[in-house]
Formats: sequence, structure tokens, C-alpha cells
Amino acid sequence: MKIQKHFVVRIGGNVYSDTPNLLACKGEPLLKVTRNDRNGELDVELGIYDERGRERAVVRQDDVSGGNEDQFDVRMTDNRYTVTDRKNERVICDIRRRAHARDMDLDVSLLMHTPEGFLVHANPDQTNIRIRTSEGVVRGRDAAININ
Repeated sequence: MKIQKHFVVRIGGNVYSDTPNLLACKGEPLLKVTRNDRNGELDVELGIYDERGRERAVVRQDDVSGGNEDQFDVRMTDNRYTVTDRKNERVICDIRRRAHARDMDLDVSLLMHTPEGFLVHANPDQTNIRIRTSEGVVRGRDAAININ
């Protein structure tokens, strides 16, 4: 999916710009979304953990490493990026380009565990983590959602 240099992401009820780390735990990124300067494509790095906090895999683009690659399905299209756990058919990460947005804005949904085993459930409008909501666009944060 092609994105502009300064894209806007909607997650957890807030809108973020210039914030590549969408989910971090104790300052360590679990989901990072950036623009590849060479081809303008969306670059995604995602750490996947189980309910006990054990790392199951790391996903970079459509490459799964550090775990059983057959357990995860990664799909990339012009308008959507999804990572699905085949074991339980759960969508772990869903990044969609908003069809009505001319600025290539992205909506992000997550259902994944942190290294502490905490289950993060977030979509564009809300999250199960208490975060401060903002009326405008939040720019240049260390992370959109940071769990300490």
C-alpha cells in the first residue's frame, strides 16, 4: 500500500501524525509503521507474543521470522495489511487505508498480547488501555499507545 510521507493514523480514539511507533511496551516498539523512502510503500514491523509473554514471531512486511511461519497469514494489498493467527483464526493486526480520505490516512485495529501477556484490544475508535484523548492530531509522539 502506497502512503504519503506524513501519513495520519487513527487508533484508540486518537489521530496521530509522525508517530511511527503505534504500540510500545515499556518504551520498546511492538508495532511500528513507517513509509519506505525508496518505494513509498508501507513498512510494518510487528512483534507477536502469547498470553504468557513469550515471543511467537516477528513480522516485517510479509516476512515472518522467529517462530513457526505457518502459524501466521500475512496479506498485503493496495488498501489493506493484515496479520492473522491461523491457530485461532484471530486477526492480530489490521491496517486499512480509509477509502474516503484523500490523504491516505490509515485506520489500525489490534488484538495482540504484550511481552507481559497483557491483551491489547484497539481499533480506530477505542482501546482497552486508558489513554488521553485529543481533539486534534497528535504529532511526533514516542508512541501512540505506550504501556508502562
